[in-house]
Parts: sequence; structure tokens; C-alpha cells
Amino acid sequence: MLPLEKRVEQKITYRILKFGSVGALGAVTNLIIYSSLVFLDINYNLASACAFVVAVTQNFLLNKRWTFKDHDARVRHRFVKYFMLNFLSFLLNLAILNLVIHFFGTEKLVQIAAQILGIAGAMMTNFAGSHLLIFKTGKERAS
Repeated sequence: MLPLEKRVEQKITYRILKFGSVGALGAVTNLIIYSSLVFLDINYNLASACAFVVAVTQNFLLNKRWTFKDHDARVRHRFVKYFMLNFLSFLLNLAILNLVIHFFGTEKLVQIAAQILGIAGAMMTNFAGSHLLIFKTGKERAS
């Protein structure tokens, strides 16, 4: 049997990998929706907000069941906390998006690259908050 510290380290590493997989899928979902709306000449801030809502909902459901194996019935409560955490990351995403577009122009490919950078900038905040605040199990809360 592995020492407790090693098991905890492996569990966190495994969660990071799963969270990253869910995040990658969420990023793809976000970029497909965002790019589609941008190419339909929807304002990039509005496109980013629409993509965010869909991707954050998808990621919550996948992280709840798969990454953190959370079967707690208080879905609404957790979703509100998760949404608020991700909304803070979304504000970081918007700041990066707008800075990149401000300095590099409004061409559609620049807008898409800016969204990719914004998503990357918010990723670690999402994991840390999800791991420490949203999906912490009863055993983890007690320790």
C-alpha cells in the first residue's frame, strides 16, 4: 500500500488530467460556438458570452460526474458556485480577448486566437477553484 501522501498526490494528478480532458472538450465547444458566431458577424464579446454559458454548463456536468465523482443531490447549489467561479475566469478571458484584439486588430482569425489565449489564461483558476471549493468531498472537507 502506498503512503497516504503518495495516494493523495496520485489522486490530485489523476483529477488534473481528467479536469484537463473536460476542459479541452469545453474549449473545443467554446471555440466552435464562438467561431460560428464571429463568422456570423456577432460581436466578439457577445459571442464569447454565449460560448461561455454553453461550455461552462457542459464542463460542470462532466466534472461533477466524471472528474470529481460527485453524486451530491445539491446540483443547483454547486452549479451556482461553479458558475460564479467560472464567471470570474470568464472576466479574465474577456480581458485577454479585448487586449489582444485592441493591440492586434479585429480580423476574425485574431478574434479566434484571442479567445484561445483567454481560455488558456482562465484554465488553472478553474481547476484550483473547482478542486478546493466546488467539488470537495465530505472526507476532504473533514481533513
